[in-house]
Amino acid sequence: MTAHPEVNRAGAWGADLPLNEDEARERLLAAAEACYADRGPTRTRMSDIANKAGVNRSTVYYYFPNKDAILVSSFVRALDGVLAAADHCWRTDEPFLDRLVAACLAGNAAARTSPIIRLLIHNDEAAHTYHAAEHSDLWRDKLAEALGHRIAGAAAAGEVRDDLSPDTLARWVTRINFSLMSEPANPEDGGEEGILRNLLAASLTPRTSAVKRAGKARD
Repeated sequence: MTAHPEVNRAGAWGADLPLNEDEARERLLAAAEACYADRGPTRTRMSDIANKAGVNRSTVYYYFPNKDAILVSSFVRALDGVLAAADHCWRTDEPFLDRLVAACLAGNAAARTSPIIRLLIHNDEAAHTYHAAEHSDLWRDKLAEALGHRIAGAAAAGEVRDDLSPDTLARWVTRINFSLMSEPANPEDGGEEGILRNLLAASLTPRTSAVKRAGKARD
């Protein structure tokens, strides 16, 4: 089997042509991740990735419009393992928000063991990665697949607030977890689980339930 014509036109891969465009992208992502380990994500240039992959820079641009697109693709690919590690948390009879907190805890634990995710969210890299992801259709699609549909179902069942869109609430979930990954929670705040329950889960609680609790607290 030979590479698609588009792959051949994209640039010289030498004698070891990729079988298809998916394999070509995988090779470039592997090269990018090697560069991230050597130079850091922010300092990695398209030319660095091309040199590591052994191709022309135009080949990299053929598959990815810019270095942020490569970074997000790498991040989303690594997230598959994180989501798989948290999947069992969704398959219980617990209330939705309890399952969400459990999934966040399991996912964050898995993310901390992922070399590529650690590179992408280490110190100042977290803000850059989050900003790049926020502007990516690939990330938005992954977010909808992993969280948006679940939140929409929970809203319809009255388990989370419905005055904001599921996409907005999914962004809240990721924003808080990005913060926890880049800066661990203070033990005085109950640690990571305390933040997730008292900030994240509380912010997603249906408004009628929140109002009732506030009224009881005043009584």
